[in-house]
Amino acid sequence: MTDEDIEDLIARRDIYDVLTRYSRALDRADVELMKTVYWPDGVDNHGVFNGNAAEFAEFIVREIQNWFEVTMHGLMNVHMEVAGDFASTETYLFAYHKVRQDKAHEIFGSRYMAMFDGKGLDPNHHHFYFGGRYLDRFERRNGEWRILKRQVVMDWNDNRPSGEILDQGMFATLEPRGERGQGDLVFANVP
Repeated sequence: MTDEDIEDLIARRDIYDVLTRYSRALDRADVELMKTVYWPDGVDNHGVFNGNAAEFAEFIVREIQNWFEVTMHGLMNVHMEVAGDFASTETYLFAYHKVRQDKAHEIFGSRYMAMFDGKGLDPNHHHFYFGGRYLDRFERRNGEWRILKRQVVMDWNDNRPSGEILDQGMFATLEPRGERGQGDLVFANVP
């Protein structure tokens, strides 16, 4: 193995760490952690936001708490092309969102909501699934990798009323439940 091979492996490890740190920051609603993912002059085009990445961090953490009770962003295939101090990545994304009761109409629109009118379904509890990709341009500065530019691509979405069960059967025994912020068990360093 050459020195170049080792440098490439370290770059890939560090870039992957940035990608997973983004998901943790988003799902735990940690704006300060989110800001460590991007360079201060970075840009994020997320559809609902297009602009400076530090401003995006503030916006998305605030809005994700406003729109959703729970989110979970899972990363899948990650293709990386590393060239010196720059890298391009395509990261497949699967995201789950539990929509807040009062936000369903705002998020889905009237046509979606009309599908459930009079059908006996709970109009206040919905799930939003998203499949897409993060197309990122990374830069390494002083040995540290961060995102310089992110473009989100939506490949598909699926939205439906909730069938969630929390208080019956085996689901009633599944404790603790995840939560946003420092109260989540991940921050207790439980093995």
